[in-house]
Amino acid sequence: MNHSTAGEAPDILIPSRAAGHIQRLATFAAIGAASTAAFVVLYAALREITAPLPANAFALTLTMGANFLANRRYTFQVRGGSLFVHALQYGVAYGLGLAASTLVLAIGIGLAGEPGRTVETAIALASGLVATVIRYVLLSAWVFRKPDLTRIPVPGASR
Repeated sequence: MNHSTAGEAPDILIPSRAAGHIQRLATFAAIGAASTAAFVVLYAALREITAPLPANAFALTLTMGANFLANRRYTFQVRGGSLFVHALQYGVAYGLGLAASTLVLAIGIGLAGEPGRTVETAIALASGLVATVIRYVLLSAWVFRKPDLTRIPVPGASR
């Protein structure tokens, strides 16, 4: 059934589960964009006083806390449960992302030779995107996974 009026584009109907995934991904991306902007500013500032790998680790660590809390509340809509357990699990996801990001950054800088700061920052940004994909997958599939349970009545059991 088309719910649009004359002159409007027809409605697009998608399964509710897919719509939930799309909304979650959009929220994750918005939070990620804000975190990425903060990361780039921090990384560039830190590069004035330290080498690329420590600047990457420190900038990612500084943006991690706010990113975790925002994603927990807005992307995955978690308001209960153990903040401590979620923080530990997020820490694992962050650590795996940081390891991958550091590897990509080191390889990128090695391949580029001695890149200027702009190219180096672009490589750092790309390495941060690798970390982001790893975190999203782990947050969705492990940290904030909603149980997929269906109630099945047990014969003979009273309610």
